[in-house]
Amino acid sequence: MAPVDEAEALAVLPPLPQPADIRANGRCDQRELDEWVQNVDDVSAQIKGIIDGTLTDFEALDHNMAIKERAKQIRHEELLQKRNRFFLYGNEGKGEGTKYKWWCKRCFVEYLIDLPQNTCTRCKQADKMMTQQERRDELMGKLEDYKKVRSSHQWRKDKWIRWKKSQALLGRSRNINYKAWEYWEPDTDTEDEGDPIVPRDNPEFLAMEADIKDRHKKAAEKSKTSEKCRERGNQCMKDGDFVGAIEHYEEGLEYKRDNKALWTNKALAELKVFRWHDAVASCNKVIEYSEIFEDGFKRSSDACFKAFMRRAAALRALHRWAEAVEDLEDAVKLFPKDKEARDLLEKTKAALREADQVQSLQAADATPAASEEAAPQGPVRIEIEESEDESDDDGANGASLSAAPSSLAGLSRSEFRSLLARLGREESERVLFCARRGGGGGGAAAARKEDTRKVDLKHVEEVLEPSRLDEAIKDVERCCVLFKKLQGNVVPLRADVKQLDGLDAQQKQEDKEARAFLRAAAPRAVAVLHVLAGSGSDHHCALTAPAVRHVWPLLACDEWRHPVLELLLEWSQRTISAKAMAEFAARHPEPHLRLLIDAVTTESKENMLPPGFEDRAKQASERFGADAGGAEALDSLFDEMVVGLSKSSPAELAVSILGNMCLPGQSIPAFRDVMAPFRVALVPALARQLKPMNWRLCGRSAGAVCNLLRLGDAFATAVEEECTKPLVTALRDEVGEADTSDGGSQPRSATPLMQALRAASGGGDAQMPGAKIPGMDGSAAKLLAALVNLLTVRPGSAQQLLDLGLLDVAVPVMDVEKASACVAPGASGEDGAEEVAARAALLVGRLLARAPAALSTRREDQLLRHIEGSLSGGRALVRAATAAAAAGGGDAEGIDKQGVERLELKVRMLAILVTKTPGALDRLTQRAPRVEELPDDAAVGQLDPEGGPAICFDRLVSRLVEIATAARPREHVAPDAASGPLSRLRGNLALLFGALCEAQAADNAPPALRGIDLAPLAEPFIDALRKESGGVQNNIGIFITKLAQNPRYKQKVRDLNGLESLHQIQLPRVEAQKAEATRKHRVETDSAARQAEVRRAGASEASIDATLGRKGRGAHAARLHARRPRESTASRQTAPRGKPRSAGPGASEASIDATLGRKGRGAHAARLHARRPRESTAS
Repeated sequence: MAPVDEAEALAVLPPLPQPADIRANGRCDQRELDEWVQNVDDVSAQIKGIIDGTLTDFEALDHNMAIKERAKQIRHEELLQKRNRFFLYGNEGKGEGTKYKWWCKRCFVEYLIDLPQNTCTRCKQADKMMTQQERRDELMGKLEDYKKVRSSHQWRKDKWIRWKKSQALLGRSRNINYKAWEYWEPDTDTEDEGDPIVPRDNPEFLAMEADIKDRHKKAAEKSKTSEKCRERGNQCMKDGDFVGAIEHYEEGLEYKRDNKALWTNKALAELKVFRWHDAVASCNKVIEYSEIFEDGFKRSSDACFKAFMRRAAALRALHRWAEAVEDLEDAVKLFPKDKEARDLLEKTKAALREADQVQSLQAADATPAASEEAAPQGPVRIEIEESEDESDDDGANGASLSAAPSSLAGLSRSEFRSLLARLGREESERVLFCARRGGGGGGAAAARKEDTRKVDLKHVEEVLEPSRLDEAIKDVERCCVLFKKLQGNVVPLRADVKQLDGLDAQQKQEDKEARAFLRAAAPRAVAVLHVLAGSGSDHHCALTAPAVRHVWPLLACDEWRHPVLELLLEWSQRTISAKAMAEFAARHPEPHLRLLIDAVTTESKENMLPPGFEDRAKQASERFGADAGGAEALDSLFDEMVVGLSKSSPAELAVSILGNMCLPGQSIPAFRDVMAPFRVALVPALARQLKPMNWRLCGRSAGAVCNLLRLGDAFATAVEEECTKPLVTALRDEVGEADTSDGGSQPRSATPLMQALRAASGGGDAQMPGAKIPGMDGSAAKLLAALVNLLTVRPGSAQQLLDLGLLDVAVPVMDVEKASACVAPGASGEDGAEEVAARAALLVGRLLARAPAALSTRREDQLLRHIEGSLSGGRALVRAATAAAAAGGGDAEGIDKQGVERLELKVRMLAILVTKTPGALDRLTQRAPRVEELPDDAAVGQLDPEGGPAICFDRLVSRLVEIATAARPREHVAPDAASGPLSRLRGNLALLFGALCEAQAADNAPPALRGIDLAPLAEPFIDALRKESGGVQNNIGIFITKLAQNPRYKQKVRDLNGLESLHQIQLPRVEAQKAEATRKHRVETDSAARQAEVRRAGASEASIDATLGRKGRGAHAARLHARRPRESTASRQTAPRGKPRSAGPGASEASIDATLGRKGRGAHAARLHARRPRESTAS
């Protein structure tokens, strides 16, 4: 029912009595009489003033009269509004009197008028509205019940009194008389009866009550104000104004100090602006409040989890690793399955171990090296050594500048090269370089008070000695500031401000020193950060992440462009630093994000070629011409070219950086918003690079497309329109198509040069100068990943992919041996042959789920042979996984989780083939001849004269039975594991065996199908039926039902009490269907019930309208309708549920029909009737 319109409600109010009507009745109140006397006095005084000549300003007189008239009108309007509010919003009451028409049971409000649609104007609902007569009947009913209770109480009380008198006559006994408790009855009905302790008319207590109400009202108003401040702060957070958000949160805390959401949000904003100590203090408030007033952190687990996580982030930034570990452990205790908290805990523990290692190294190296001397304190003047590649732009040599003694600019070239070599070679050197002296190791107890989780700020605020990495980051920060200043990105002077004489020369000198410092410090700092970020340590990379905002602006300089891009690529490959990059790009998209995207979209020589490749190629060709050719000269030329190609081009680096940034950026709304305008240029540019001959950019572009799909519907739509065909074309040319005309099955590659380059750069036997060419690992894995993500995000693209022949491309690559031809020799990990085969299988599985009939007969045979080969080691794999799951050790070593996932995928594809692909089961069991339309130029070898099945059906079923028996659960499956790979495997096996059992029971079943024995499956699946839940249990229930319908296995299911178990599981559903049928019957036959149902439906519609608005209501209904048939498992099916047509027994009949079908209904009733006398014994 729609909410009440206030204008519509005001229209039904009774008219306001006019003063004329009151006078007509001969009555007038005292207020109007006093007003009339005052008017008479005022008029008399005005007439007298006019006659005496004292009143001459008639304009002022008219003005005063107008003001009085307006005041009278305002009083009348206020009276009218007060009356309207009284009638429209009613008066609070319990509905005990008779001076009202309607009473709201939810709001306890009495209304004197008839409201539109009989809807309460306060709660906007009509289901609790009662007329005065209905309320009186309800109260009278309660009165009758109360009389009965009082009468019963009086009877028991009289009995108690009589018993006490009889006991007094018998005399007192020494033994305890427990029978007295059976007769005891209290003197009053309730404990609240009797005279109140506090007198009702005491003015002191009345004043106290009024004060309590006033304080409660003020507290409620302060709570509302603080909530508004929180909302304004959240909006500032979305807009990137973190300082403004902190101000709003602090304002809200002035009204309500115990609002934990304000403290945690304030801590998050303080982390964004690097106020680490303030963030620790804000989180302390939440933790201390929960610890004192809530006796722990469970009641406010969400707020405490955020407080622990954000305080840990601040402590990590302060290098307080031990305290951060304790906070993260507390956060994991609150939410054990939070992946971010667990990952951060592992990284912080590694940092703590490294801090302990630093203390031991510092203790061992207490005396400085002989070459080191005592460094002077404070800034010093140093001379920058010039070289040919470090010449001054102005031609000046030996430019001097002020730098810190530990700055990288103060090192000579030989010292810096030695430092860089040690950092790249020795882990201990990197550890010492990144460590701060004076803290970070163990001893977290000193940072917090005893028996509390509050961190002592005095201990945290102790300033540690900065590390050499901190000095390098300061150098980068200074370089960034100087670079922006030299670029002109400064605030100009006002026009009315005059510059002092002599400042031009000083400014030129400062600019000269700044350029010299930039030439010396910027490349060195970037090189040091690149070594640390690329060292393979997540901890060291995270420590360098604060330099992101200082390094990225240097990308505008052509001289430092390539090393900056290489450093950004290393950062983008780590979780913490990649998130820092995404947040920085979201806050400052111009010009930083634009510089990256221009490197991708602008197809120029500077972007597409590695740095220095053109000069290297020119010199190599000149030497080749000077040597007059020859084999050795050709080999030297080839080696020189490979060395030149070993470095990545700016376009390659930019594509990889953008793709990696999209992973953390998908959870940052601001990043998605700033990326949206670049969609028009970025997606077509990536589509142009999806070419097989473009071996340097094809795989990287596919990886970027794979991650761009996560940035919202706009990017997904653009990728579907621009990249679908290029992705399939590139994949086809990358992996080749199986050539079976000569009986072979190896894919032929369309790019032989590519295979040669892969062999040359893959190590192995090729004699190379030690350089590895980027992109030579192959692009198949990334292309397959992009197609899988495209199918996930845009399921409607399945038909287009099928039309492009993707199944014919992907099915042959599912074999690892065939996939190895698509990758470089020795490639492993994400680009290895196993990963390519796994992604191809995942892609084929999703395409088959969308279009089961799209598979050709030849590809069907190939897929069946691959599935049969994959099932060979499935029994041992599943048995080990089941044992680990029963022992609670799902993470134990030796369990191949990916192997179980892949096995489940193969079983799912086989279930789709058997249950949904037309004629697949008939061809597999030789029930129907194999008929396939071949092209006119088909070779004779392609024809199968025998027309037999692709695989042995008996061997396939025996392997599946072994896997199903090994997958029998040993314990009840937990709700969290109900969607795991083992449960999905059981559900798909049940679906597959159900189809086989149903086909076996048919009259015209082929001999191959009749020869299989499914009896061994009854016991493990009935046991799984009792231990599984959800959709998997439904699939197993369908299989048990089909076994019971098959005469061969009916007795087996009966002996194992399978039908009883199925009935117990279906009972709640049957009861729910009965209740629904009863409700429908009551609505159809009872007018009162029908009216209540209409009110309930109206209330639900009103709540939907209030939540979504009128426009969003249709979209909400459409989403609900679209979600209804979806399930978590692609191949999962549920038993059809018949809707009851009538009340009572019809519901149970519908449930039996849904479970067994119409044909099995009579047999099911006969079995239940036959087994009814011995049901208790069997159970």
